[in-house]
Amino acid sequence: MKLLTAALNRLPEFQELLACLEGGRCPVALSGVSAIHRVHIAAGVGLMTQRPVVLVCADEGEGERLARDLAAFADASVPVLTPRSFTFHNAASVSRQWEHKRLSLMWELTQVSRPFLVVTVEALLQRTMPPEILKRCSLELKLGGSYSLEQVAQTLTASGYTRCEQVEGVGQFSLRGGILDVFSPAMEQPVRVEFPPPRR
Repeated sequence: MKLLTAALNRLPEFQELLACLEGGRCPVALSGVSAIHRVHIAAGVGLMTQRPVVLVCADEGEGERLARDLAAFADASVPVLTPRSFTFHNAASVSRQWEHKRLSLMWELTQVSRPFLVVTVEALLQRTMPPEILKRCSLELKLGGSYSLEQVAQTLTASGYTRCEQVEGVGQFSLRGGILDVFSPAMEQPVRVEFPPPRR
């Protein structure tokens, strides 16, 4: 990437772009470059200014392509914020995969700063809860903490989780005795939490 940023630094237009961004003269219009050059310039801006860069694209297909190209330039994974899909009929079997993916990314963004993010226009325009509300509505179980299993189950249900006999997918939890199995959208696998029996 050093060779690529060095090439950008030799362009007076890129220097002018950086000067506008650093001077707060935004928005700045940049036209006449191909998709790969847009990614190259975005990566250069992020690496040179050390500020987060958000690339807005037309749709999810373009977003995935931009994220792959940007990851190659930045040598780091680049997430894509996708829009929330709406279902206007009663369909219990509707997949919530994209909703879970969006929620997981939004939670991650409250925890760590991502240098690059790709977002579709539709996803950017959709209203969502502020980060502080998302944090307040989240439940984190810590080793050695004291929790009421009944309260944990109520919180999970109120958050949209489905209680079932056996956890098989994201957004489900099961409770058997002092054993809680839960599959959060923010995790790749379900987790099991064992609560000791109450002291007599």
